[in-house]
Amino acid sequence: MNLNPVHLAAVSCLIGWSPTQAQVATITLKATLLPACEAGAVDSGGPIGFGTLDFGQYASLDNAISVTGQQGAGSIRVKCVTGQSYSIRLDGGLHGTVAQRRMANAANASSTLIYNLYSDRPGGTVWDDVVGVNAVGNGSDQWYPIHGVVPAQATPGAGTYRDTVNVTIGW
Repeated sequence: MNLNPVHLAAVSCLIGWSPTQAQVATITLKATLLPACEAGAVDSGGPIGFGTLDFGQYASLDNAISVTGQQGAGSIRVKCVTGQSYSIRLDGGLHGTVAQRRMANAANASSTLIYNLYSDRPGGTVWDDVVGVNAVGNGSDQWYPIHGVVPAQATPGAGTYRDTVNVTIGW
């Protein structure tokens, strides 16, 4: 077999020809982590609400009723990047104020039930829409149970009483 110079060059490339000159360059890599938080339960569509804080069923309100939220049922989940300060604030709901929240009867909105929400324990510090609860993110889920109290009061008419409270996570 006769190899001419073109064939020899091709063979030398295949068996590890090394160049006599090289150029080295760099590439810079960058990632920016934004000061971000997410809150609520998470499904495939993104964050959603915090569930229902259910006081249960009663025939009279002669005694106070206390309930503490659980994960997925009246407990607030916040996940912020490590070191990110944030606050959780609750408004007065649809039928009352922060000082005296009210649930309204689904069949008769003029019939209401007094209640309130607390950040530390039932009957403790009212969870408000000014100071709220302040914390610092750790990069993981942080849970904050809502403590609710329906104080003893004159028992209003029978029915299902509801309210909706807006939760604001600020950072």
